Amino acid sequence: MSQSGEVSEWGGKYAQETICGLTGTTVILNCSFWYPQMHNGQIIKVERTLWFTKGANDQPEDLRKDFKYTDRLDLNCQVNWCTLSIRELRKSDEGKYKFKFITNATGGQYTVMSGVTLKVTDLNIQKSWWYRTPNLSCHSECDLDSPSYIWYENGRKRLDLNSKEITASSNYLSYSCALRGHEQHLSPPVCWGPSCDKVVYLYKSICALKGSDVDIACTYGHHKTVREKSWFRPDNGNTWNVPSVSSTWQLDQRYFTTDVDGKRSGLLIKNVTESDSAEYRFKFSEWGSDLPGTILTVTAAQVQVIKAENKDSDTVALLSCHTSCSPASYLYWCWVKDGHENVGRPTWKKEQIITLRPGEYITCAVENYPLSVSPPLYALEAPRVLLSNKSDILEGDLLTLTCIADTPTSSRHRWYKKCRTSDCEVMRYGEKLVFSSIQSSDSAEYFCAVENDLGEKMSQSVVIDVKYAPRFSNLLVSPSNVTEGQPVNLTCSSDANPAASYTWYKDQTMLQGSERNYVFNSIRAEDGGSFYCKAHNKYGNVISSQVVVDIQYVPRLPSISARPFSHVSMGFSVRLTCTSDANPAASYFWFKDNEESPNSMGAVFNIINFQLHNEGAYHCEARNVRGSRRATLLLREENFRSWLQGALTVVAVRYAIAGILLILLIVTVLLFWKKTTSKGRMHFKSQPNTSEDSSRDQLEELMVFSEHSPIHSNVTNNKTDHNEDDYENVVDTVIKCGGQASG
Repeated sequence: MSQSGEVSEWGGKYAQETICGLTGTTVILNCSFWYPQMHNGQIIKVERTLWFTKGANDQPEDLRKDFKYTDRLDLNCQVNWCTLSIRELRKSDEGKYKFKFITNATGGQYTVMSGVTLKVTDLNIQKSWWYRTPNLSCHSECDLDSPSYIWYENGRKRLDLNSKEITASSNYLSYSCALRGHEQHLSPPVCWGPSCDKVVYLYKSICALKGSDVDIACTYGHHKTVREKSWFRPDNGNTWNVPSVSSTWQLDQRYFTTDVDGKRSGLLIKNVTESDSAEYRFKFSEWGSDLPGTILTVTAAQVQVIKAENKDSDTVALLSCHTSCSPASYLYWCWVKDGHENVGRPTWKKEQIITLRPGEYITCAVENYPLSVSPPLYALEAPRVLLSNKSDILEGDLLTLTCIADTPTSSRHRWYKKCRTSDCEVMRYGEKLVFSSIQSSDSAEYFCAVENDLGEKMSQSVVIDVKYAPRFSNLLVSPSNVTEGQPVNLTCSSDANPAASYTWYKDQTMLQGSERNYVFNSIRAEDGGSFYCKAHNKYGNVISSQVVVDIQYVPRLPSISARPFSHVSMGFSVRLTCTSDANPAASYFWFKDNEESPNSMGAVFNIINFQLHNEGAYHCEARNVRGSRRATLLLREENFRSWLQGALTVVAVRYAIAGILLILLIVTVLLFWKKTTSKGRMHFKSQPNTSEDSSRDQLEELMVFSEHSPIHSNVTNNKTDHNEDDYENVVDTVIKCGGQASG
């Protein structure tokens, strides 16, 4: 390393040079490494890392390609360190492990020397005496860190025994020990006496391909005759039993048991399936059922995607045929497209480059094991979205969106919502997207995607447009302060889908127009009032609150009145009153002649003790914030006598006119009365004496007139008897009074 702290050398170091592990457990190997940042003017980058046990340092064999390590390795490499995890340790895993990294520089590769030595061991029980007491010790060649132990006595778990050493209680009992958490990897059983009860399974675990036959076997010993024996699965609560027989016995056409000389028992399962994956134990009359047995794992092939890319509409992928566990035999792999087209020949290589069109699928299987075929891996086709509601979608409705994929695959589904203000966001996972009570805020474009290990395909988007009745109705007046003559716009707004239509009202009277704006191009004072609007669509309506439009205008031309008269006599008082229609209400100012300053303010101007200098023109000016208007009244001086004469003259004229009208009315009434009464009058003389009769008739008319007329109040109303001569005299007198007749 240089003085500046930069690495100038190639190197590496293992965290431990020796590791010991128990069979069936997991060990982790760790190595740190370093290299210069520059080499021959080139920036160094690590391109490949590997662990190996075979091959020379310059040509190592990557452990990941070794058959016996299939599915048991985990490699995790970062910038300057790398770990290797080995699961389910086997005795065959023992050896020296080395780490190598390869860079982009020419000759830039390095193997960390010395390596890590891995030792794999089992637990075993050591016997000893202590003052004639038989002692048993659970022993391991590995240095275990404060382990907790489990002991089995004749196949039964002893919960009271958890230390490394125990005391044997009988010569006929067998003992086994295990580490807590690793009960499956227990020690071989030991007996203190020459014979005892014991069971030893040939395999602690078996990996089998689907469709193959599996033989699970154990050896057992007993110090006396065995009455009953059977195989069982503990996951079934000891209820699944296969009776023991001396020869092959068939159960459900697939299960067979064998027994050889009372020392070896076997369970044969033909044509295994995934449901056969379980732990199997053997028991007999003197033997318990707690001791771990053989674990059977049934696996089928699985297609693993190492790398995939799209070329036009096709998918090109590097695939690997994989099993969840490693069968003991060496396997050849077969690849089949669309169930009938073989891709190449069977090969021991697990990897294959495959090209698939949309809708095509690929499977792999182990040669000669047709039931081990993998589930199909499809090149996906674009899905489509199906809506549960094909009519209008109303707010509050139940709506279900289903992602339909024509490709029959167990692909993963995702739902996306396309927002107007942001990128697409993942809404939910699953085949269906359910809105139990959809809201207007859910209106958007939705699409779904299906995904598998080969990639992702997206559907066309569907537009969800949630309909709803108008939620509110607001009325806005622009401008807010209205002046007569200016344009005014009333706007009714509402949130609705579809967009609302509008009806306008003024003082409870409906106006013409259905647009959201009601416009006055030049508003007048009489246009003011209380306005409101109703927003409505086919799903409902809502009414706004009332808004009073108050129109301000310049004061109208003022009106001035004088009390008592505009002609005033000296010494008298006069009151001038000014009125004007205005909004806002006007203020009043009084000016005399051409004076610039007002003499008074207010609607009323009082002049006390009118003098000659008070004579002149008086101006009333009405003002508000919108402007002002002015009117004028002329006051003149007039003496009292002239005023009185004028007033009396006016009164006399008025009464004269009234008297004339009254006389005309009386005459009209008398004439009408005369006409109606003359028709019923009786004549007392014969026709020849016409002059005398007419004179009498005239006298009677005059007498009647004098009796009823109020004008002749000086005529007495006493009735006396008269002869005909008297009538003649009266007639003569009346004629004389006419001024034409003589008597």
